[in-house]
Amino acid sequence: MTGARIGRLRRNSEAGQAMVEYLIIFPALLLLIMGAIQFALIYQAKFTLNYAVFMAARQGALKNASITSIKDGLAGGMTPLFMRSGGTPFLDDLAKARIIATIEVFNPLTAKVEIISPTQAAFDAMQQNSQLPNDNLMYRNATGDGMSIQDANLLKIRVTYCVKLVVPFANRVIYAMSNGMQGVKNLTNESFWSPASVATTPNMCRQLSEMYTQVRQEINSIASGLPAGVSIVDNLAGTIISQLPSEFPTIPLLNWNVGGMRIPITAEAIVRMQSPAARDSLPP
Repeated sequence: MTGARIGRLRRNSEAGQAMVEYLIIFPALLLLIMGAIQFALIYQAKFTLNYAVFMAARQGALKNASITSIKDGLAGGMTPLFMRSGGTPFLDDLAKARIIATIEVFNPLTAKVEIISPTQAAFDAMQQNSQLPNDNLMYRNATGDGMSIQDANLLKIRVTYCVKLVVPFANRVIYAMSNGMQGVKNLTNESFWSPASVATTPNMCRQLSEMYTQVRQEINSIASGLPAGVSIVDNLAGTIISQLPSEFPTIPLLNWNVGGMRIPITAEAIVRMQSPAARDSLPP
């Protein structure tokens, strides 16, 4: 065997080895790339939420800490998150994004808005029935329990938003990580709607996927409990399962699915009240 032929065989062997190594590492590399893209989208949503929560607190401070006004300000701040990427935005794109943001904010399954301060206890401590004093704060004294009227006039809100995971496969992995070790069941289209299998780190964002999964698993259990030979009912159950949407039905005219795999992100903001906080606008 000549030296040239030996060299060609060696190069071919090295090329084949490199191909095998590439095929082994490619899935992990692809997962890392897709995960990086998904985490970048989560960071974008968190950055937008931080700004939106400040806007919500600002609007609430101007309107007696009204929870409706706070949610409306939050929806306005979240609107850029739902704008069409690329190109020049048009008025219809802005209107569509504003509607989607409003649906996301006012839906208790996708967003939770909490007024941390002031509280009903502050009204009770200061013996105020309707509104907290908002004038001459510099000269007002603390109440008997040590809470000052200045502190009571700080509006602090906390918002927990269920951000949607949209990158294929990476969304399942991140969703499973968010829900603890039991969350790995999501990789097989299972969830945690039954008491026998609960997430080790439960959160409010699991509800959407669980509602769909519950229907799917109930139909599966009915089909599996049928006696052998009942093919018509079994096929009907299979047809129903196949027609169930992978996410909740799309909102007409908006092309937006409310459901999907979501994980919670949280932001807080504190703003000095610019109007008297109304007692009836606060949660009980």
